[in-house]
Amino acid sequence: MHQTLELFLANTEYSLISARSVEEAMVLVRSMNPDIVITDAIMPLESGFCLIERLKSEPDTANIPVILATILEEWNGGVMDATRKADICINKPFYLADIIASLEKAKGMIAAIQAVEGVTLKFS
Repeated sequence: MHQTLELFLANTEYSLISARSVEEAMVLVRSMNPDIVITDAIMPLESGFCLIERLKSEPDTANIPVILATILEEWNGGVMDATRKADICINKPFYLADIIASLEKAKGMIAAIQAVEGVTLKFS
């Protein structure tokens, strides 16, 4: 998946930083503060679902849009219930258009969050 994303995103506005495990991903997310996270459901040691759980449970990373790529097709039950925690899900194999559409949707989510965070409410 890393190589595919590198090829897909080579001539786009997006920069890619890769991690090979949940622990490595968490270190990179905390140190580099990415705008968007893409994870595979199936990863060594811990799954992408574990990464999503960890990201969404920490206040500093909870608002980062997460794109989950998966070959798992059961969206309405069992293990796939965990996909509800991902902001965007795409099926593998995916195409460049799938990735770009998902990244554009994530950018829209970021813009919406920033717009809300920029509003100051005053109660008297």
